[in-house]
Amino acid sequence: MTAMRRILLSAAAALVWLGLNAAPASAHSVSGVSATNFHTHLLSVTPAVPGLDVTVIEAGSRLQLVNHSGQEVVVLGYKDEPYLRVGPQGVFQNRLSPATYLNQTRKGRQPPASAQNAPVGATDWEKISSEPVARWHDHRIHWMLATNPPIVQRNPGKRLAVIPEWTVALKQGDRAIAVKGDLVWEPGSTALPWYGLAVVLALLVVLIVRSAAWAPGVAAVTGVLVAVDVFHNVGLGLANAGGLGYRLEKAITQSPFSPLGWAAGALAIVWLLRRRLDGLSAAALAGLLIALLGGVGDATALSRSEVPFGFGAFLARLAVTASIGLGFGLAVAAALRLAGVGMSPATTRKRVPAEVS
Repeated sequence: MTAMRRILLSAAAALVWLGLNAAPASAHSVSGVSATNFHTHLLSVTPAVPGLDVTVIEAGSRLQLVNHSGQEVVVLGYKDEPYLRVGPQGVFQNRLSPATYLNQTRKGRQPPASAQNAPVGATDWEKISSEPVARWHDHRIHWMLATNPPIVQRNPGKRLAVIPEWTVALKQGDRAIAVKGDLVWEPGSTALPWYGLAVVLALLVVLIVRSAAWAPGVAAVTGVLVAVDVFHNVGLGLANAGGLGYRLEKAITQSPFSPLGWAAGALAIVWLLRRRLDGLSAAALAGLLIALLGGVGDATALSRSEVPFGFGAFLARLAVTASIGLGFGLAVAAALRLAGVGMSPATTRKRVPAEVS
């Protein structure tokens, strides 16, 4: 075994351990929410105000308010206190509103004593944007607990209204504006067909690795796998709200270990095209990383009804399936070839002279 291969195999072991421990916590997500069966709907904005647009974004994770009405709109917090001001001068948040802190993340952040003890209506405005666009995690519109609500636990296979009506109050001058919607549990479908496809893809990779033309075949599979993972990350990034630059940045930052898999894949392709056996070790490393982070980490997309993805739920599920099937297939098949397991004497002999240490 060459020194390079030992280094790659050691790195593979370390990164697999890291992936197994981090995958559930670092699964791809959009502003704190991954695939889900909860659907947040916005049903009405009453009265309608020309130039004022309110939408649910990021699979119910946040609300977005765009105010081109020419008049400032105030968003009220959970105690009916002034929380946000959105208007021609931009967006201001009230540092004495508990909602300012609770709404910073999907799970909420504990407000400081200054906000908890402030009289309702007290304000200390801080400008946070020059654009008349506000986005925030409003906890009235989504389910926050880790466990499903009792009504869902009793009937998980049935469509249910978890919050029949939620309301977010706005004010424009003396005019009250009510934003209303609901939160519905929509059961997903079985993931078995997708896992079946993953098995087929894995077996196909094994056949390619066992063939006489294994080196270009494995290089091609590795290239496809990396392309799938890049596409997957871009799709998740585009599902976020905001400018294109921000969404593309999220494509990388929301899964910081993905570039390691891409780098290992690129190295594997170069070595495999030179018929270096170290290319198999690098391909196995890339396969494991992508299978764990882009596949297992996002496996809920295969069975949930709402999947945040810039190119649609079907392509998200296809990308996850390909990551699992091609990734694990590549890792297992590469390891078997390196060990000479299941290889014919002819093909086994061919690999030794081809290696360049």
